[in-house]
Amino acid sequence: MTADQIPIVMHDEHVDRTTDGSGAIKEFTLAQIKELDAGSWFGPKFIGETVPTLEEVLVRYSGKAHIFVELKSLEEILINSLRELVTNLGWMPVPLSTSDKGDLQVPGISVISFAPEQVLLSKKILPELGHGLLLMEPSLGMIKFCVQNGIEGFFPFIEALSKDIVRKAHKSGLYVGAWGMSSPSQVEIARELGIDGVTVDWPKQAQDFLENSV
Repeated sequence: MTADQIPIVMHDEHVDRTTDGSGAIKEFTLAQIKELDAGSWFGPKFIGETVPTLEEVLVRYSGKAHIFVELKSLEEILINSLRELVTNLGWMPVPLSTSDKGDLQVPGISVISFAPEQVLLSKKILPELGHGLLLMEPSLGMIKFCVQNGIEGFFPFIEALSKDIVRKAHKSGLYVGAWGMSSPSQVEIARELGIDGVTVDWPKQAQDFLENSV
Protein backbone atom coordinates (compact mmCIF):
# COMPACT_ATOMS: atom_id res chain seq x y z
CA MET A 1 0.00 0.00 0.00
CA THR A 2 1.18 3.52 -0.77
CA ALA A 3 1.21 6.34 1.77
CA ASP A 4 -2.25 7.35 0.56
CA GLN A 5 -3.50 3.76 1.01
CA ILE A 6 -3.68 2.72 -2.66
CA PRO A 7 -2.74 -0.91 -3.43
CA ILE A 8 -0.16 -1.23 -6.21
CA VAL A 9 1.35 -4.22 -7.99
CA MET A 10 5.02 -4.76 -7.16
CA HIS A 11 7.10 -7.77 -6.15
CA ASP A 12 9.02 -6.18 -3.28
CA GLU A 13 8.20 -3.98 -0.28
CA HIS A 14 10.77 -1.50 -1.60
CA VAL A 15 10.97 0.10 -5.04
CA ASP A 16 14.76 -0.14 -5.36
CA ARG A 17 15.12 -3.38 -7.33
CA THR A 18 12.53 -2.80 -10.05
CA THR A 19 12.41 0.99 -10.47
CA ASP A 20 14.77 3.93 -10.57
CA GLY A 21 13.63 5.00 -7.11
CA SER A 22 14.63 4.07 -3.59
CA GLY A 23 12.64 3.44 -0.45
CA ALA A 24 9.68 1.56 0.97
CA ILE A 25 6.40 1.61 -0.97
CA LYS A 26 4.53 2.82 2.11
CA GLU A 27 6.69 5.98 2.11
CA PHE A 28 5.48 7.02 -1.36
CA THR A 29 2.21 8.58 -2.43
CA LEU A 30 0.60 7.13 -5.56
CA ALA A 31 1.60 10.25 -7.50
CA GLN A 32 5.24 9.70 -6.52
CA ILE A 33 5.06 6.00 -7.43
CA LYS A 34 3.72 6.90 -10.86
CA GLU A 35 6.77 9.09 -11.50
CA LEU A 36 9.12 6.10 -11.21
CA ASP A 37 10.55 4.27 -14.22
CA ALA A 38 9.72 0.59 -13.74
CA GLY A 39 10.84 -0.64 -17.14
CA SER A 40 14.43 0.37 -17.85
CA TRP A 41 15.93 -2.50 -15.84
CA PHE A 42 14.06 -4.96 -18.05
CA GLY A 43 15.16 -3.58 -21.42
CA PRO A 44 15.33 -0.43 -23.60
CA LYS A 45 11.86 -0.88 -25.12
CA PHE A 46 10.32 -0.78 -21.63
CA ILE A 47 11.82 2.58 -20.63
CA GLY A 48 9.18 4.75 -18.99
CA GLU A 49 6.92 1.88 -17.98
CA THR A 50 5.00 2.88 -14.86
CA VAL A 51 4.00 0.88 -11.78
CA PRO A 52 0.37 -0.26 -12.09
CA THR A 53 -2.21 0.00 -9.37
CA LEU A 54 -4.17 -3.13 -8.55
CA GLU A 55 -7.28 -1.37 -9.84
CA GLU A 56 -5.64 -0.75 -13.21
CA VAL A 57 -4.75 -4.44 -13.54
CA LEU A 58 -8.26 -5.58 -12.62
CA VAL A 59 -9.80 -3.14 -15.10
CA ARG A 60 -7.43 -4.15 -17.91
CA TYR A 61 -8.07 -7.88 -17.53
CA SER A 62 -11.73 -7.77 -16.55
CA GLY A 63 -13.44 -10.85 -17.93
CA LYS A 64 -10.24 -12.03 -19.62
CA ALA A 65 -8.22 -13.93 -17.02
CA HIS A 66 -7.98 -15.73 -13.72
CA ILE A 67 -5.82 -13.44 -11.62
CA PHE A 68 -3.77 -14.56 -8.61
CA VAL A 69 -3.36 -11.69 -6.16
CA GLU A 70 -0.35 -12.37 -3.95
CA LEU A 71 -0.54 -10.49 -0.68
CA LYS A 72 2.96 -9.27 0.17
CA SER A 73 1.98 -6.94 2.98
CA LEU A 74 0.52 -8.05 6.31
CA GLU A 75 -1.73 -4.98 6.45
CA GLU A 76 -5.40 -5.80 6.97
CA ILE A 77 -6.37 -2.69 5.01
CA LEU A 78 -4.89 -4.29 1.89
CA ILE A 79 -7.48 -7.08 2.01
CA ASN A 80 -10.28 -4.62 2.69
CA SER A 81 -9.16 -2.59 -0.33
CA LEU A 82 -9.15 -5.73 -2.47
CA ARG A 83 -12.70 -6.52 -1.39
CA GLU A 84 -13.80 -3.01 -2.33
CA LEU A 85 -12.15 -3.25 -5.75
CA VAL A 86 -13.58 -6.70 -6.51
CA THR A 87 -17.04 -5.50 -5.55
CA ASN A 88 -16.94 -2.15 -7.36
CA LEU A 89 -15.37 -3.51 -10.55
CA GLY A 90 -17.81 -6.41 -10.83
CA TRP A 91 -15.33 -9.27 -10.76
CA MET A 92 -17.12 -12.58 -10.49
CA PRO A 93 -16.13 -14.32 -7.23
CA VAL A 94 -15.10 -17.71 -8.61
CA PRO A 95 -13.49 -20.21 -6.19
CA LEU A 96 -10.07 -21.70 -6.86
CA SER A 97 -11.26 -24.68 -8.88
CA THR A 98 -10.92 -25.99 -12.39
CA SER A 99 -13.29 -26.31 -15.29
CA ASP A 100 -14.09 -29.61 -16.99
CA LYS A 101 -11.01 -29.07 -19.18
CA GLY A 102 -8.75 -28.64 -16.16
CA ASP A 103 -8.26 -24.92 -16.72
CA LEU A 104 -8.76 -22.24 -14.08
CA GLN A 105 -12.14 -20.58 -14.40
CA VAL A 106 -12.18 -17.26 -16.23
CA PRO A 107 -12.95 -14.68 -15.03
CA GLY A 108 -11.80 -15.32 -11.50
CA ILE A 109 -9.59 -14.07 -8.68
CA SER A 110 -7.64 -16.14 -6.16
CA VAL A 111 -5.74 -14.75 -3.19
CA ILE A 112 -2.36 -16.27 -2.27
CA SER A 113 0.40 -15.52 0.24
CA PHE A 114 3.39 -17.01 2.04
CA ALA A 115 1.86 -15.76 5.30
CA PRO A 116 -0.69 -18.25 6.67
CA GLU A 117 -2.21 -15.61 8.94
CA GLN A 118 -2.83 -13.31 5.98
CA VAL A 119 -4.47 -16.10 3.98
CA LEU A 120 -6.73 -16.91 6.93
CA LEU A 121 -7.66 -13.25 7.35
CA SER A 122 -8.41 -12.95 3.65
CA LYS A 123 -10.59 -16.07 3.88
CA LYS A 124 -12.58 -14.27 6.57
CA ILE A 125 -12.92 -10.98 4.68
CA LEU A 126 -13.23 -12.46 1.18
CA PRO A 127 -14.91 -15.86 1.61
CA GLU A 128 -16.24 -15.71 -1.96
CA LEU A 129 -12.75 -15.96 -3.47
CA GLY A 130 -10.40 -18.91 -3.75
CA HIS A 131 -7.28 -18.92 -1.55
CA GLY A 132 -3.90 -20.59 -1.73
CA LEU A 133 -0.83 -20.95 0.46
CA LEU A 134 2.66 -20.41 -0.97
CA LEU A 135 5.36 -22.62 0.56
CA MET A 136 9.08 -23.17 0.48
CA GLU A 137 8.78 -26.71 1.85
CA PRO A 138 5.61 -28.78 1.33
CA SER A 139 4.58 -31.26 3.99
CA LEU A 140 1.68 -33.45 5.06
CA GLY A 141 1.18 -31.04 7.95
CA MET A 142 0.67 -28.11 5.59
CA ILE A 143 -1.71 -30.13 3.43
CA LYS A 144 -3.72 -30.80 6.59
CA PHE A 145 -3.56 -27.09 7.51
CA CYS A 146 -5.01 -26.10 4.13
CA VAL A 147 -7.80 -28.66 4.32
CA GLN A 148 -8.74 -27.77 7.90
CA ASN A 149 -8.94 -24.07 7.08
CA GLY A 150 -10.71 -24.31 3.75
CA ILE A 151 -7.66 -23.14 1.77
CA GLU A 152 -8.13 -24.58 -1.70
CA GLY A 153 -4.67 -24.04 -3.20
CA PHE A 154 -1.30 -25.60 -2.30
CA PHE A 155 1.68 -23.84 -3.95
CA PRO A 156 5.17 -25.12 -3.03
CA PHE A 157 8.56 -24.37 -4.57
CA ILE A 158 8.89 -26.58 -7.67
CA GLU A 159 12.18 -28.19 -6.60
CA ALA A 160 10.72 -29.23 -3.25
CA LEU A 161 7.77 -31.09 -4.75
CA SER A 162 7.47 -34.85 -5.16
CA LYS A 163 4.91 -37.05 -6.85
CA ASP A 164 3.90 -38.37 -3.44
CA ILE A 165 3.16 -34.92 -2.04
CA VAL A 166 1.25 -33.96 -5.19
CA ARG A 167 -0.78 -37.16 -5.03
CA LYS A 168 -1.64 -36.64 -1.37
CA ALA A 169 -2.56 -33.00 -1.92
CA HIS A 170 -4.82 -33.97 -4.82
CA LYS A 171 -6.35 -36.74 -2.74
CA SER A 172 -7.18 -34.09 -0.15
CA GLY A 173 -8.99 -32.06 -2.81
CA LEU A 174 -6.37 -29.32 -3.19
CA TYR A 175 -5.41 -27.46 -6.36
CA VAL A 176 -1.63 -27.92 -6.65
CA GLY A 177 0.56 -25.32 -8.28
CA ALA A 178 4.27 -24.50 -8.18
CA TRP A 179 6.57 -21.49 -8.43
CA GLY A 180 10.32 -20.95 -8.84
CA MET A 181 10.81 -22.44 -12.32
CA SER A 182 14.01 -21.14 -13.88
CA SER A 183 13.69 -22.40 -17.45
CA PRO A 184 11.07 -23.65 -19.93
CA SER A 185 12.54 -27.14 -19.74
CA GLN A 186 11.32 -27.40 -16.15
CA VAL A 187 7.79 -27.43 -17.51
CA GLU A 188 8.39 -31.10 -18.28
CA ILE A 189 9.16 -31.68 -14.58
CA ALA A 190 5.88 -30.03 -13.65
CA ARG A 191 4.01 -32.20 -16.13
CA GLU A 192 5.62 -35.37 -14.77
CA LEU A 193 4.68 -34.36 -11.23
CA GLY A 194 1.07 -33.99 -12.33
CA ILE A 195 0.56 -30.52 -10.86
CA ASP A 196 -2.28 -28.27 -12.00
CA GLY A 197 -0.37 -25.11 -12.86
CA VAL A 198 2.90 -23.17 -12.59
CA THR A 199 4.02 -19.59 -12.20
CA VAL A 200 6.51 -18.49 -14.87
CA ASP A 201 7.96 -15.24 -16.23
CA TRP A 202 7.94 -16.61 -19.79
CA PRO A 203 4.47 -18.03 -20.60
CA LYS A 204 5.02 -18.03 -24.40
CA GLN A 205 8.24 -20.06 -24.15
CA ALA A 206 6.59 -22.49 -21.72
CA GLN A 207 3.65 -22.98 -24.07
CA ASP A 208 5.97 -23.49 -27.04
CA PHE A 209 7.96 -26.08 -25.08
CA LEU A 210 4.80 -28.00 -24.21
CA GLU A 211 3.55 -27.97 -27.80
CA ASN A 212 6.90 -29.09 -29.22
CA SER A 213 7.40 -31.86 -26.67
CA VAL A 214 4.07 -33.61 -27.13
